[in-house]
Amino acid sequence: MKKAIRWIIPLAIGLGTLASPAHAQDSKNEVLQVAQDLLDAIGKGDTAAFRSLFLPHAMIYTVREKDGQTVTASRSPFAATFRPGTVVKEEMKDHGVDVRVQGNMAQVWAPYNLWVNGTFSHCGVDVFTLLKTNEGWRIAALSYTIEKEGCEVP
Repeated sequence: MKKAIRWIIPLAIGLGTLASPAHAQDSKNEVLQVAQDLLDAIGKGDTAAFRSLFLPHAMIYTVREKDGQTVTASRSPFAATFRPGTVVKEEMKDHGVDVRVQGNMAQVWAPYNLWVNGTFSHCGVDVFTLLKTNEGWRIAALSYTIEKEGCEVP
């Protein structure tokens, strides 16, 4: 009996400290909201709102196929500017979005479609890596594909 108590009590204490399913869902919703806030900032051309969602040393990475070659690029989100008169609308697709949270780290995998000035441009997948700071969830890295073929456009 003493042996059983030695491991039952620590187990019970450990289980009691696990995040509740409601808390886990709240974290997922918070993380997904940051991703949506970024898309909203892009749609409004709001550079200040866009930049405020990133950590100071965050990076943005892209990958696309061009002329049969894979082309990658990277840049700081703080170098991003929006062209006056250009309206960019990016929408997460209703299916395929996956949000994972582990403590103070999270990732969002989100298929998207993008339009420029009302004309469909491309689709792809956004992958947000976020870290929870004292100010809330912030984007540490954003990676996305740019795909011109095989897009499901509503």
